[in-house]
Amino acid sequence: MKYYHPVLSSKKTFQSLLFLFLLTFISFVLISCLTKPPVASMPLITQKAADLTIKLQPMDYDTLKELHGSNRRDKLNPFIDYPGQVPQRRIVVFEAEFSTEVSTILVTLRDITLAIDGQTGKAASVEYLIQLWDVYIKNTAYSNTIPGKARKTMLPREFTVIPGEPVNGYLVFAEPYPKTGGDGLLRIPVATDSGDKGTIEIEISFQDPNTDPDIIENSGIFNESDS
Repeated sequence: MKYYHPVLSSKKTFQSLLFLFLLTFISFVLISCLTKPPVASMPLITQKAADLTIKLQPMDYDTLKELHGSNRRDKLNPFIDYPGQVPQRRIVVFEAEFSTEVSTILVTLRDITLAIDGQTGKAASVEYLIQLWDVYIKNTAYSNTIPGKARKTMLPREFTVIPGEPVNGYLVFAEPYPKTGGDGLLRIPVATDSGDKGTIEIEISFQDPNTDPDIIENSGIFNESDS
């Protein structure tokens, strides 16, 4: 015959309730810490070097959410609300277009860097972004969603720009950038098929979309309205 001890039972109940409270509190804290990344203050950036033209459309949080989902159910979005907290990475996305008139240009993604207020990071490859998310989506219904969206939209590790055939895709950075933004510098090393090399530097000012209501919304540089 089992003996029921009211004190021990109450203690276990209290411990269970305390555990649930702490779990709920931690979840709330993690969710509240998910802040929107800093956004470039310019709605469209165009940089020319010789016959190479680079167009960059900063993709803000709301646009990425509208295009790729809200991280609920089957709409997991690889470009917003990354849950990792140590370090707290903020994903910065540009919709990019590389075009050339005469030269053939070679670009390697890992050589591209973006610095914001002193924090520098390399451009993320498809594989790297998938790896960041993998610990959170492994063996879940979302395990195919993020890789599929990343492969469909992001620039490849290496690409060649030839005359008349622009290269389009997302240029993505996933680093612990300051949420308040600051002065930024984007560096894009390029090389020609003849062996000439150079680095294109683009100064970009970033600001905090969490407090600034005047961020200009965009719809993408590849829409007809932007041509």
